[in-house]
Amino acid sequence: MQHDDHDHDGKHGDQGRGGPEGTQFLDLEISRVLFGEAENLAREAVRDLLRESLRDRLRERLGTRLEALAHVAADALAEEVEANLGIESIIRDQSAKKRDIEERLRAALSLGEQPRRPHPSGGERAKPRRTR
Repeated sequence: MQHDDHDHDGKHGDQGRGGPEGTQFLDLEISRVLFGEAENLAREAVRDLLRESLRDRLRERLGTRLEALAHVAADALAEEVEANLGIESIIRDQSAKKRDIEERLRAALSLGEQPRRPHPSGGERAKPRRTR
């Protein structure tokens, strides 16, 4: 049974209840409200039971095949994840090697370099180039 907010007079909601003024907010038909909730919950429970029954029947009929299919899908995903993790590891290793080479290059270029003296004009003095 569904609760209808319309009175027999065609008025909507609490206006046709005839209660004292200022009591429109009171739910004097709480039993109908609760019964409506119970109906909704009963429908949900029936859906849950149907879902459980469907799962049981499908598992009974297709369980072995569905499990094998799930294993194939899981293995394929696991292989893809492992491959991507391997690629990420290679990229991290290459980045570390590149940083190491850059540091070694900077160190090699700074060997024998004399500290630059400030130029009298206030800027750094350029190092003279050697000519052959």
